[in-house]
Amino acid sequence: MPLPTDPDPQVFLRVKGALKTIGMSQRDLAKHLGLAPGVVSLALSGGNEKTFRRIIDMLEQEHQIDPLQLFGEGERGDRILGELQEIKAELHALRAEIKALGRRFEEKK
Repeated sequence: MPLPTDPDPQVFLRVKGALKTIGMSQRDLAKHLGLAPGVVSLALSGGNEKTFRRIIDMLEQEHQIDPLQLFGEGERGDRILGELQEIKAELHALRAEIKALGRRFEEKK
């Protein structure tokens, strides 16, 4: 799952909370991922996106934690709104093409 370009700082707190819920400290997480504890700490503070993605993937795959829960309602709503706007633009373009085809059809009669 792609991360938001500018994630809400609450995302990092939610991930830390998820780790606490499953009983995994940052040191445990670092060992599990084969990384230095400082790298994990940096990722959980928003300073290392690649490692943060690995943490999200691990939570999803190994602990069935839905990333959408971590990213929160606002980001989910923003993504849905963006997708709806893209669909609306595509429908508008399709309607314009249908009208143009209709005009061509009428001209050939």
